[in-house]
Parts: sequence; structure tokens; C-alpha cells
Amino acid sequence: MPSLKLYYLAAEVAPFSDTYHLASFSRKITNMIHLKTDIDIRVSQPKYGYISERKYILREVIRLKDLPIIFNNEQHIINMKSAFIPETRVQVYFMENNSLYKELPELIYKARNGRIFSDIDVRFSFFNKAALDTLQSLFWTPDIIICNDWQISLIPTLLKEQFVQKDFYSNIKSVYMIHSINNYRKFSKKAYNMLDIKPSQSGKHIDNHIQAMEHADLTIVLNYRSEKLIEKLKKQKNLINKLESTNHIIIDVPEKTNSEVWDHIANTIESACRDL
Repeated sequence: MPSLKLYYLAAEVAPFSDTYHLASFSRKITNMIHLKTDIDIRVSQPKYGYISERKYILREVIRLKDLPIIFNNEQHIINMKSAFIPETRVQVYFMENNSLYKELPELIYKARNGRIFSDIDVRFSFFNKAALDTLQSLFWTPDIIICNDWQISLIPTLLKEQFVQKDFYSNIKSVYMIHSINNYRKFSKKAYNMLDIKPSQSGKHIDNHIQAMEHADLTIVLNYRSEKLIEKLKKQKNLINKLESTNHIIIDVPEKTNSEVWDHIANTIESACRDL
């Protein structure tokens, strides 16, 4: 029986979706963690319309079919399909909701003409809520939910403010991993209202990195040297001040990586999770 159960949530996992370094990181790190004999790690991401079900052998799961999700006081029906990351045995659950994800292009967050979609915050707010709601249908309770970047930044708040009252979720902890510093992370107050969350910040747009850091049990900053992530973080006073006031670690991701580097990163994440 694995001694540590991790649910890894990400908007992108290569090769299914890939617009920035989160995708390749997700593929490599989940496989490295999966290879550890005492960890059960499972992955979930949205089922974008361009992801080929035939190519990646997505399979329907009877108990995960036609699941009702309440979002913005309305009922939505979703399906969860299962596959494996190619050349690994890492299981991925694809959350299918055609009205929200089917029409998104490979760029995910913007149209091919470069126009940023105005409802991205709503699409990913829904994924946060649905990812928690569907856990009971998996008949599997993770010890920790790993929430990757701004797209999955509302899980820590939902866990602490809404789901903690339910026995199934009461002992689940969250780890928030920061992969980027950009304006995508600022969600509209409307998206928070749809989840019935009251953010600690004022204004029409909320900094999701700050919101997540306030509620997560641990924040991990992935310091991609190629992106100069820490330098970007330090330039934003509110972000660095919040980070320094919370439980956090920083993991360097060098420009040139190899299996030893990924093994070190996986071991660091594992150790941090076990210490919670």
C-alpha cells in the first residue's frame, strides 16, 4: 500500500498540451515520482478539443461518466476519461466539458490571432471546483493535492473554506507550485463569485498567486533559470512579501537538465510533501 498519495492537477501535461514549460515539467516530474515504489500519483487536466482520443487511447470510465457539478449555482455535466502519459504508467484523468474546453485551440489561453480569451478565469475556476467534486467518484483520497500555477490556484482556498467541512476532504492538504509570473494569474471578481469565494484582496481583479499562498499548506517556487523567475518575482513587492510570510521552498530548475536533475527535483518535492 503506497504511503503517500498525490493528486497532480495541471492545465498542461506534455504531450497532450504544451504552451510553456509547465507541460514538460509535468510530464517529467510525475514520471519520476511515479517510479518511486511508495507513492501513488495521479494526474488530471482539462480535455481540450484538439487532444486526439484515438492517438492517446483515452478510455471512458463508467463511474466517471455524466457527473453533475454545481458551478455558479447551475448544474454542469462532465465526463472523466482515462489515459497514460506516453511511454510511462502515469495515469491521467481528462476532464471533459465541451462547452468550456472543446473549442480552445492549441494555444489554450489565446486565439491564433493572439487575442487573449476573456473567460479563461471562468474556465479554470470551473476546473478547480470540478477537480475537487469528482474526487469522491474516484474512490480515492489523496493525502496532498499538488496545484500547478495560476490555473489551479483556487484549490487551496476551496479546500480550506468549503470542502474542509466534509469528512472526505478534511485531511487533504494542498501544495501550490508557481511556474510563471504574468498577468494571466489575475482573475476577475466574477470568477470568484461563481465559486462563492470571498477573496482577501479588493478590486475587480484578484492576484491568484497571493490568494493561493495564503491558503496552501506549502508553496513551491520553480525557479526556471531560463525564465529568470525569481528575478521577476522579486520585482513584484506584494508577491515576494507574501511568499516570505508563508511556508515555502524554492527549487532551482537549470537551463540544462538531465535525469539526475529531475531526480533531485522529485526528491525535494517528495520530502517537502512528507514533512507537511
